[in-house]
Amino acid sequence: MSQNFDFTIIGGSFAGMTAALALSNVSPNLKIAIVEKQDILKQDRKRDGRAYAISAASLKLFKEIGIFDETSKEAGVISDIKITDYKSPFLLDFLGREVGGDLGLIIENYHIHNALRNQTLLRENITFFAPNSYEEINFEGGVAVKLDNGKILNSELLLACDGRFSKLRETYQIHTTQKRYYQTAIVFNISHERSHENIAWEKFLPGGPLAILPMKNINQSSIVWISPDQTAEAILSLDEKNFISQLTKKMENCLGKTEVISEKFSYPLIAVEAEKFFHKKMLLIGDAACGVHPIAGQGFNLAIAGINILCDLAKENLRRGEEVSSQSLIDSYNKKAKYEAQKMLVATDILNSLFETRSLSLSLARDFGLGLVNKIPSLKRFFIKSAGGS
Repeated sequence: MSQNFDFTIIGGSFAGMTAALALSNVSPNLKIAIVEKQDILKQDRKRDGRAYAISAASLKLFKEIGIFDETSKEAGVISDIKITDYKSPFLLDFLGREVGGDLGLIIENYHIHNALRNQTLLRENITFFAPNSYEEINFEGGVAVKLDNGKILNSELLLACDGRFSKLRETYQIHTTQKRYYQTAIVFNISHERSHENIAWEKFLPGGPLAILPMKNINQSSIVWISPDQTAEAILSLDEKNFISQLTKKMENCLGKTEVISEKFSYPLIAVEAEKFFHKKMLLIGDAACGVHPIAGQGFNLAIAGINILCDLAKENLRRGEEVSSQSLIDSYNKKAKYEAQKMLVATDILNSLFETRSLSLSLARDFGLGLVNKIPSLKRFFIKSAGGS
């Protein structure tokens, strides 16, 4: 038994469902299949302590695909970003009002996932195959995906949305550069004595950076604590009292007495970049194409930037009466999405290296840079718009 689609998406998580909804908006005539091995249709994803910082540009897409209302009501607002360097007298302060609005939202992952799932189920031109996995893929004369239940999905284009360690990327031997940072991100939520006042903090400290992200409750924040691998092991082995003591030092006591209110999650930091973002009639989307260091919180925003590029190209092809799987679309996506990814990859890599160094001269240069940017309004507006993606 076979079914015909325009796009088959392998991977029904954040990038996969976002791509499906965005393409669904391009034209109601486009038919999209999502293949997901987890049974995500019957039960909601539960809170796991993790959150995404969603930029102003990405929120435009959230509105277009119909998940903004459901996710924003549970979101923390970023009205100000403060960047500090250890014991430096300088503070870099990005105020949203300087560019006419908030800088973005902090939304817990499970809210986004459930909103995406709910919205895809409402679309008549999106079909979910879950829990299902693919067994064979044939690229002769289009794309034919054979599922574990024997069904065959025929489509013009295949989208690989199967994550940073993409099996599809590996299967088709797309050369990938990996950089292991030998750092671990520890992620969890806290409650705190003082209001966060909708301020996101990025504190660069000797043991690694700490991000404090404001949640909807003014006395709760999401923490991303980055440490060298061995240090992270020691941190996670601490009892609760000593863990809070170390966290309070890292936070420089900016929010008063704190308490951990979620499970702690940890994962190794590895950047990946595929040499090319396609193979025949398959495009790599999101982390399958490029996964960056989380130091600037731009991972999901980068995936959305790539999805926007694909949708613009598909829209243009349909306007011209061309197939959405044309070689010109594949080549243009590869060029444009790779350019965006490389910009983000280089920026996050340099930022991490710059603040990780103990060189006195670089430390002084950082301090000078923070002070300089803060005093030049046009330069500040540039950085704020870059951070918000607007």
